[in-house]
Amino acid sequence: MPVTKEDKLMRGRWGPLCVLLLCGLCSISAVQPRGIVGQAAPPWHVDSWVQIPSGTAEPEVGTFRGKVIYLYGFQSWCPGCHSKGFPTLQQLIKRFDGEDDAIFVAVQTTFEGYDSNTPAKALETAKRYDLKIPIGHSGTSGKPSKLMRNYRTGGTPWTIIIDRSGIVRFNDFHITPDAGHALITRLLAESPHPQVQTLPTARGGQDVIGATFTKPSFTRWIKPKGEQSSSGKTAETPTKPKLTLYRWWTDGCGYCRDSLPAMDKLREKYGSDGLRVVGVYHPKPPRPTDDAFIRGAAHSHGFRGEIAVDESWEVLRKSYLNTGQRAATSISILVDEDGIIRFVHPGPVLFPSNDPENAQQDQDFASLDSAIATLLRTGQQSTTE
Repeated sequence: MPVTKEDKLMRGRWGPLCVLLLCGLCSISAVQPRGIVGQAAPPWHVDSWVQIPSGTAEPEVGTFRGKVIYLYGFQSWCPGCHSKGFPTLQQLIKRFDGEDDAIFVAVQTTFEGYDSNTPAKALETAKRYDLKIPIGHSGTSGKPSKLMRNYRTGGTPWTIIIDRSGIVRFNDFHITPDAGHALITRLLAESPHPQVQTLPTARGGQDVIGATFTKPSFTRWIKPKGEQSSSGKTAETPTKPKLTLYRWWTDGCGYCRDSLPAMDKLREKYGSDGLRVVGVYHPKPPRPTDDAFIRGAAHSHGFRGEIAVDESWEVLRKSYLNTGQRAATSISILVDEDGIIRFVHPGPVLFPSNDPENAQQDQDFASLDSAIATLLRTGQQSTTE
């Protein structure tokens, strides 16, 4: 359902935050938590590259898909960059010498001292530390660094580590050489996840794709007890699902009434292949609700699957509403077996249809169906937007 003014007033929101000036570090104030750990790595959009190894093209995050990336953000005049950041970078480059799947990149992310932290100074600094890796420059007085904005960095030195699947796994001021070595080694041992076609960013909600969906603590569960599906068949619920599709819904919601039968179709189609479909009931407004009422509402909406009750919206708020501007509460989230969010439908409605007036709903359903098929390896692998 669409988010109302009352819903927004009920949400817990973080107030403005401030990043403190740390000894030896160059930091900037913030109004939101820094870093994007768990999210898909955005493009770097580096302004210029002052050093690129011979025979290679200008690097971008997508260039290194399937590899582990260590991206180091610095400023040439930053004390912490010289006392901690560059020594750590040097040690890790040495430790992973000969490992082709470990990529190291350094970018001068300038947000102050523009006359001193120049591209020429970045190259001079790279030569000082005998760095043979790609060195870039991002940020001028008239053009703030897109890399800093996209990764919500807090200043310099800043370290970003991206896994084989393009997910940010570390994003903070500093990591020790031993901790960096341990994390990169672990990420090198992981296999990349297959990529799926997501919805356009403008649709909203796509920012949580790639984030970890912490095991939800719903108010309670209502089991289907073997009821037949809308087609008259009993769809199998996997004991160890490869994917879990959560669809938030409530009674009296026309969008939910139109969408839940589509969720049941997916349950029937992919249940035996490893898809678990959970209809998450969130009463609007939040209030205690009887199980018999919830089960009856689900059946009247054409859903015969497993039901979770999010009575106070705790899971909905934590995983979605409180993480950005949201247009609806009747959302769908697809989570893989590693707990990573792989697809988000921001609501309020989707279903298959041949009616031209419902083209968007049909297209959204097809996108979700395709994502499920890809991740279960029953369809063709596609790519992200």
